Amino acid sequence: MKAITISRYCAEFKGFSYVDIDEPPPPGNNEVTIEILASPIHPADLLSLAGDYAVPPPLPMIPGGEAIGRIIAVGNNVSTVSPGMYAIPLPRGNWVERRTLAATDVIVVPHGDCLQLAMLKVVPATAWLMLTSIVSLASGSGVIQNAANSSVGLAANRLADHFGVTMINVVRREELIDQLKNYGARNVFLDGPDLAQRVRLAFADLPISLGLDAVAGQASFRLSACLSEGGTMVNYGLLSGEPVMVAPQRTIFEDIHVTGFWLSKFIANSNHSDLENLYEKLAKFVADGTIETPIEACYPLEQATKAVRHAAAFKRDGKIMFTPSAAALI
Repeated sequence: MKAITISRYCAEFKGFSYVDIDEPPPPGNNEVTIEILASPIHPADLLSLAGDYAVPPPLPMIPGGEAIGRIIAVGNNVSTVSPGMYAIPLPRGNWVERRTLAATDVIVVPHGDCLQLAMLKVVPATAWLMLTSIVSLASGSGVIQNAANSSVGLAANRLADHFGVTMINVVRREELIDQLKNYGARNVFLDGPDLAQRVRLAFADLPISLGLDAVAGQASFRLSACLSEGGTMVNYGLLSGEPVMVAPQRTIFEDIHVTGFWLSKFIANSNHSDLENLYEKLAKFVADGTIETPIEACYPLEQATKAVRHAAAFKRDGKIMFTPSAAALI
Protein backbone atom coordinates (compact mmCIF):
# COMPACT_ATOMS: atom_id res chain seq x y z
CA MET A 1 0.00 0.00 0.00
CA LYS A 2 1.21 3.53 -0.81
CA ALA A 3 1.46 6.44 1.59
CA ILE A 4 3.30 9.69 2.20
CA THR A 5 5.42 9.74 5.35
CA ILE A 6 7.43 12.44 7.09
CA SER A 7 10.87 11.28 8.24
CA ARG A 8 12.15 14.73 9.24
CA TYR A 9 10.63 18.17 9.58
CA CYS A 10 11.85 20.60 6.94
CA ALA A 11 10.76 24.15 6.13
CA GLU A 12 11.63 23.51 2.47
CA PHE A 13 9.30 20.49 2.38
CA LYS A 14 12.10 17.99 1.73
CA GLY A 15 11.44 15.68 4.65
CA PHE A 16 8.62 13.56 3.26
CA SER A 17 8.58 10.53 0.95
CA TYR A 18 6.21 8.45 -1.15
CA VAL A 19 6.64 4.94 0.24
CA ASP A 20 5.26 1.42 0.45
CA ILE A 21 3.84 0.52 3.85
CA ASP A 22 1.96 -2.47 5.23
CA GLU A 23 -1.73 -2.80 4.57
CA PRO A 24 -3.84 -1.72 7.55
CA PRO A 25 -5.03 -4.63 9.73
CA PRO A 26 -8.52 -5.99 9.12
CA PRO A 27 -11.09 -4.20 11.25
CA GLY A 28 -11.49 -5.67 14.72
CA ASN A 29 -14.23 -5.09 17.24
CA ASN A 30 -15.85 -1.67 16.75
CA GLU A 31 -13.52 -0.81 13.87
CA VAL A 32 -13.88 0.01 10.17
CA THR A 33 -11.49 0.13 7.22
CA ILE A 34 -11.83 3.01 4.81
CA GLU A 35 -10.39 3.67 1.36
CA ILE A 36 -9.25 7.29 1.09
CA LEU A 37 -10.80 8.91 -1.98
CA ALA A 38 -9.55 12.49 -1.66
CA SER A 39 -7.58 14.60 0.80
CA PRO A 40 -6.89 18.35 0.57
CA ILE A 41 -3.59 20.06 1.30
CA HIS A 42 -4.34 22.80 3.84
CA PRO A 43 -1.98 25.43 5.26
CA ALA A 44 -1.98 23.39 8.49
CA ASP A 45 -0.64 20.42 6.51
CA LEU A 46 2.21 22.53 5.15
CA LEU A 47 3.03 23.70 8.67
CA SER A 48 3.01 20.06 9.79
CA LEU A 49 5.58 19.17 7.12
CA ALA A 50 7.80 21.93 8.50
CA GLY A 51 7.24 20.92 12.13
CA ASP A 52 5.58 24.25 12.90
CA TYR A 53 2.01 23.14 13.60
CA ALA A 54 0.83 22.70 17.18
CA VAL A 55 3.00 20.10 18.95
CA PRO A 56 4.89 18.11 16.29
CA PRO A 57 4.28 14.36 16.83
CA PRO A 58 7.08 11.79 16.81
CA LEU A 59 8.43 10.73 13.44
CA PRO A 60 7.93 8.99 11.14
CA MET A 61 4.29 9.89 10.63
CA ILE A 62 1.68 10.06 7.89
CA PRO A 63 0.38 13.62 7.43
CA GLY A 64 -2.96 14.80 6.09
CA GLY A 65 -5.50 16.56 8.27
CA GLU A 66 -8.71 15.52 6.56
CA ALA A 67 -10.19 13.39 3.82
CA ILE A 68 -13.25 11.65 2.50
CA GLY A 69 -13.22 7.88 2.35
CA ARG A 70 -15.40 4.93 1.44
CA ILE A 71 -15.95 2.24 4.05
CA ILE A 72 -14.74 -1.05 2.60
CA ALA A 73 -14.93 -3.36 5.64
CA VAL A 74 -16.46 -3.34 9.13
CA GLY A 75 -15.55 -5.33 12.22
CA ASN A 76 -17.67 -7.00 14.86
CA ASN A 77 -20.16 -4.94 16.86
CA VAL A 78 -20.39 -2.26 14.16
CA SER A 79 -24.04 -1.79 13.34
CA THR A 80 -24.39 1.87 12.37
CA VAL A 81 -22.22 1.83 9.24
CA SER A 82 -21.73 -0.58 6.36
CA PRO A 83 -19.42 -1.03 3.37
CA GLY A 84 -20.02 1.48 0.59
CA MET A 85 -20.86 4.38 2.88
CA TYR A 86 -18.87 7.60 2.68
CA ALA A 87 -17.15 8.73 5.86
CA ILE A 88 -14.80 11.46 7.03
CA PRO A 89 -12.00 10.28 9.33
CA LEU A 90 -11.55 12.46 12.41
CA PRO A 91 -7.85 11.70 13.15
CA ARG A 92 -5.01 13.06 11.08
CA GLY A 93 -2.90 10.77 8.88
CA ASN A 94 -4.90 10.67 5.65
CA TRP A 95 -2.25 10.82 2.91
CA VAL A 96 -2.53 7.08 2.50
CA GLU A 97 -4.59 4.66 0.43
CA ARG A 98 -6.43 2.86 3.25
CA ARG A 99 -6.88 3.15 7.02
CA THR A 100 -8.41 1.07 9.81
CA LEU A 101 -9.99 3.19 12.54
CA ALA A 102 -12.36 2.93 15.46
CA ALA A 103 -15.93 3.34 14.27
CA THR A 104 -16.22 6.34 16.59
CA ASP A 105 -13.35 7.98 14.69
CA VAL A 106 -15.36 8.34 11.49
CA ILE A 107 -18.45 10.36 10.65
CA VAL A 108 -20.71 8.92 7.95
CA VAL A 109 -21.90 11.48 5.38
CA PRO A 110 -24.24 11.22 2.38
CA HIS A 111 -22.77 10.43 -1.02
CA GLY A 112 -21.92 13.50 -3.07
CA ASP A 113 -19.05 15.33 -4.72
CA CYS A 114 -16.02 13.61 -3.21
CA LEU A 115 -13.70 16.56 -3.72
CA GLN A 116 -16.02 18.92 -1.87
CA LEU A 117 -16.79 16.36 0.85
CA ALA A 118 -13.05 15.90 1.39
CA MET A 119 -13.06 19.40 2.92
CA LEU A 120 -16.18 18.96 5.05
CA LYS A 121 -14.37 18.29 8.31
CA VAL A 122 -12.30 21.49 8.37
CA VAL A 123 -13.53 24.20 6.01
CA PRO A 124 -17.26 24.66 6.67
CA ALA A 125 -16.92 23.53 10.29
CA THR A 126 -14.28 26.17 11.03
CA ALA A 127 -16.36 28.90 9.38
CA TRP A 128 -19.59 27.76 11.06
CA LEU A 129 -18.14 27.49 14.54
CA MET A 130 -16.33 30.82 14.41
CA LEU A 131 -19.55 32.53 13.32
CA THR A 132 -21.68 30.82 15.96
CA SER A 133 -19.54 30.18 19.04
CA ILE A 134 -17.31 33.24 19.55
CA VAL A 135 -19.84 36.07 19.90
CA SER A 136 -23.60 36.32 19.60
CA LEU A 137 -24.15 37.73 16.12
CA ALA A 138 -27.45 39.55 15.72
CA SER A 139 -29.01 39.71 12.28
CA GLY A 140 -27.79 42.88 10.61
CA SER A 141 -24.48 42.98 12.46
CA GLY A 142 -21.09 42.91 10.75
CA VAL A 143 -18.16 40.52 10.51
CA ILE A 144 -14.79 41.32 8.93
CA GLN A 145 -12.27 38.74 7.76
CA ASN A 146 -8.86 38.68 6.11
CA ALA A 147 -7.67 35.93 3.75
CA ALA A 148 -11.22 36.17 2.43
CA ASN A 149 -10.25 34.21 -0.70
CA SER A 150 -9.22 31.18 1.37
CA SER A 151 -11.44 28.12 1.51
CA VAL A 152 -12.60 29.03 5.03
CA GLY A 153 -13.11 32.64 3.94
CA LEU A 154 -15.31 31.59 1.03
CA ALA A 155 -17.39 29.34 3.28
CA ALA A 156 -17.73 32.13 5.85
CA ASN A 157 -19.08 34.42 3.11
CA ARG A 158 -21.84 32.00 2.20
CA LEU A 159 -22.70 31.27 5.83
CA ALA A 160 -22.80 34.98 6.67
CA ASP A 161 -25.54 35.33 4.06
CA HIS A 162 -27.33 32.39 5.68
CA PHE A 163 -27.17 34.09 9.09
CA GLY A 164 -28.19 37.50 7.76
CA VAL A 165 -24.99 39.28 8.77
CA THR A 166 -22.83 41.58 6.64
CA MET A 167 -19.44 40.12 5.73
CA ILE A 168 -16.58 42.53 5.00
CA ASN A 169 -13.80 40.86 3.07
CA VAL A 170 -10.10 41.76 3.09
CA VAL A 171 -7.61 40.36 0.57
CA ARG A 172 -3.87 40.80 0.07
CA ARG A 173 -3.81 40.92 -3.74
CA GLU A 174 -5.73 43.32 -5.97
CA GLU A 175 -6.57 40.67 -8.56
CA LEU A 176 -8.52 38.76 -5.91
CA ILE A 177 -11.14 41.49 -5.64
CA ASP A 178 -12.93 40.61 -8.88
CA GLN A 179 -12.39 36.91 -8.23
CA LEU A 180 -14.20 37.18 -4.90
CA LYS A 181 -17.00 39.24 -6.41
CA ASN A 182 -17.47 36.62 -9.12
CA TYR A 183 -17.86 34.08 -6.33
CA GLY A 184 -20.71 36.21 -4.98
CA ALA A 185 -18.86 37.99 -2.19
CA ARG A 186 -19.50 41.65 -1.54
CA ASN A 187 -17.69 44.41 0.36
CA VAL A 188 -14.17 43.48 -0.76
CA PHE A 189 -11.23 45.62 0.40
CA LEU A 190 -7.54 45.46 -0.44
CA ASP A 191 -5.49 45.30 2.76
CA GLY A 192 -3.30 48.27 3.50
CA PRO A 193 -2.27 50.81 6.16
CA ASP A 194 -5.53 52.77 5.82
CA LEU A 195 -7.82 49.73 5.91
CA ALA A 196 -9.63 50.82 9.09
CA GLN A 197 -10.35 54.30 7.70
CA ARG A 198 -11.79 52.88 4.47
CA VAL A 199 -13.91 50.29 6.28
CA ARG A 200 -15.26 52.77 8.81
CA LEU A 201 -16.09 55.25 6.05
CA ALA A 202 -18.03 52.60 4.15
CA PHE A 203 -19.73 51.08 7.23
CA ALA A 204 -20.05 53.95 9.67
CA ASP A 205 -23.35 52.73 11.09
CA LEU A 206 -22.61 48.97 11.10
CA PRO A 207 -21.57 47.34 14.38
CA ILE A 208 -18.61 45.12 13.42
CA SER A 209 -18.48 42.77 16.38
CA LEU A 210 -16.35 39.91 15.02
CA GLY A 211 -13.10 39.68 13.09
CA LEU A 212 -11.75 36.45 11.58
CA ASP A 213 -7.96 36.53 11.31
CA ALA A 214 -6.10 33.86 9.34
CA VAL A 215 -2.93 35.88 8.77
CA ALA A 216 -1.72 37.41 12.08
CA GLY A 217 1.10 39.97 12.14
CA GLN A 218 0.36 43.43 10.75
CA ALA A 219 -2.75 42.04 9.07
CA SER A 220 -4.28 41.29 12.48
CA PHE A 221 -3.24 44.76 13.69
CA ARG A 222 -5.20 46.34 10.83
CA LEU A 223 -8.14 43.95 11.15
CA SER A 224 -8.56 44.62 14.88
CA ALA A 225 -8.62 48.36 14.16
CA CYS A 226 -11.78 47.84 12.10
CA LEU A 227 -13.79 46.35 14.97
CA SER A 228 -16.44 48.27 16.84
CA GLU A 229 -16.03 48.87 20.56
CA GLY A 230 -16.33 45.61 22.49
CA GLY A 231 -15.63 43.53 19.37
CA THR A 232 -13.68 40.27 19.27
CA MET A 233 -10.97 39.16 16.88
CA VAL A 234 -10.48 35.40 16.59
CA ASN A 235 -7.17 34.18 15.17
CA TYR A 236 -7.33 30.79 13.44
CA GLY A 237 -4.37 30.87 11.06
CA LEU A 238 -0.64 31.49 10.86
CA LEU A 239 -0.26 32.59 7.25
CA SER A 240 2.22 35.39 7.98
CA GLY A 241 4.24 33.41 10.50
CA GLU A 242 4.18 36.50 12.75
CA PRO A 243 2.64 37.16 16.18
CA VAL A 244 -0.93 38.39 16.48
CA MET A 245 -0.84 42.16 16.86
CA VAL A 246 -3.39 44.54 18.42
CA ALA A 247 -2.86 48.15 19.45
CA PRO A 248 -3.01 48.53 23.26
CA GLN A 249 -5.33 51.50 22.83
CA ARG A 250 -7.86 49.13 21.31
CA THR A 251 -7.73 46.58 24.11
CA ILE A 252 -7.56 49.12 26.95
CA PHE A 253 -9.90 51.88 25.86
CA GLU A 254 -12.24 50.14 23.42
CA ASP A 255 -12.49 46.71 25.06
CA ILE A 256 -11.35 44.77 21.99
CA HIS A 257 -10.91 41.08 22.76
CA VAL A 258 -8.57 38.58 21.11
CA THR A 259 -9.06 34.83 21.17
CA GLY A 260 -8.06 31.80 19.14
CA PHE A 261 -9.88 28.94 17.46
CA TRP A 262 -8.52 25.46 16.72
CA LEU A 263 -10.93 22.94 15.24
CA SER A 264 -8.90 19.96 16.50
CA LYS A 265 -9.51 21.02 20.09
CA PHE A 266 -13.22 21.42 19.43
CA ILE A 267 -13.43 17.93 17.94
CA ALA A 268 -11.45 16.40 20.82
CA ASN A 269 -13.81 17.97 23.35
CA SER A 270 -17.05 17.02 21.55
CA ASN A 271 -19.04 13.82 21.83
CA HIS A 272 -19.66 11.75 18.73
CA SER A 273 -23.38 12.47 18.45
CA ASP A 274 -22.80 16.22 18.53
CA LEU A 275 -20.22 15.90 15.76
CA GLU A 276 -22.62 13.78 13.72
CA ASN A 277 -25.29 16.48 14.07
CA LEU A 278 -22.85 19.23 13.10
CA TYR A 279 -21.58 17.45 9.99
CA GLU A 280 -25.04 16.34 8.93
CA LYS A 281 -26.04 20.00 8.91
CA LEU A 282 -22.91 21.15 7.09
CA ALA A 283 -23.12 18.34 4.51
CA LYS A 284 -26.45 19.80 3.38
CA PHE A 285 -24.77 23.14 2.64
CA VAL A 286 -22.15 21.30 0.57
CA ALA A 287 -24.77 19.18 -1.21
CA ASP A 288 -26.87 22.15 -2.30
CA GLY A 289 -23.84 24.18 -3.39
CA THR A 290 -24.17 26.84 -0.69
CA ILE A 291 -20.61 25.99 0.35
CA GLU A 292 -18.35 25.22 -2.58
CA THR A 293 -14.56 25.52 -2.58
CA PRO A 294 -12.73 26.07 -5.88
CA ILE A 295 -10.27 23.26 -6.67
CA GLU A 296 -7.23 24.07 -8.76
CA ALA A 297 -5.60 20.66 -9.17
CA CYS A 298 -5.66 17.03 -8.04
CA TYR A 299 -2.58 14.83 -7.72
CA PRO A 300 -1.94 11.15 -7.04
CA LEU A 301 0.18 10.37 -4.00
CA GLU A 302 3.20 9.57 -6.15
CA GLN A 303 3.34 13.24 -7.21
CA ALA A 304 3.59 14.39 -3.61
CA THR A 305 6.46 16.83 -4.11
CA LYS A 306 4.75 18.56 -7.02
CA ALA A 307 1.45 18.70 -5.13
CA VAL A 308 2.94 20.15 -1.95
CA ARG A 309 4.90 22.81 -3.80
CA HIS A 310 1.79 23.74 -5.76
CA ALA A 311 -0.18 24.04 -2.51
CA ALA A 312 2.56 26.22 -0.99
CA ALA A 313 2.54 28.67 -3.92
CA PHE A 314 1.38 32.14 -2.90
CA LYS A 315 -0.76 32.75 -5.98
CA ARG A 316 -3.36 30.04 -6.33
CA ASP A 317 -7.02 30.13 -7.28
CA GLY A 318 -8.19 26.96 -5.55
CA LYS A 319 -7.42 24.06 -3.27
CA ILE A 320 -4.84 21.39 -4.12
CA MET A 321 -6.00 17.83 -3.52
CA PHE A 322 -4.56 14.34 -3.25
CA THR A 323 -6.70 11.61 -4.81
CA PRO A 324 -5.15 8.35 -3.54
CA SER A 325 -7.94 6.27 -5.06
CA ALA A 326 -8.63 8.27 -8.18
CA ALA A 327 -10.22 5.33 -10.00
CA ALA A 328 -12.79 5.06 -7.23
CA LEU A 329 -13.96 8.62 -7.89
CA ILE A 330 -15.34 7.67 -11.29
